[in-house]
Amino acid sequence: MSVGDVLFAISEAGLSLTASKTNDTLKVYPAENITPELAVAIKEYKSEIMRITREDEEMRHTGIIQSERQVFDLAREFFGKDSRED
Repeated sequence: MSVGDVLFAISEAGLSLTASKTNDTLKVYPAENITPELAVAIKEYKSEIMRITREDEEMRHTGIIQSERQVFDLAREFFGKDSRED
């Protein structure tokens, strides 16, 4: 699984992300939507997910991925077009 796959899975699960601006904290909610497999994947790619969220202009002020569109935009920007979109 790549970080792009993790971002896609986060979106598909209806999850929101909050990355701290000041420390190495990433919050994912609602917690009841996180599968054990997704939790492991998020932990594995945590630093990369945080880097991506910090670089996105819309999240610079809030640190929050606020929409499914942002997740897909981030995935496309960093990993190219997904073959599933064809």
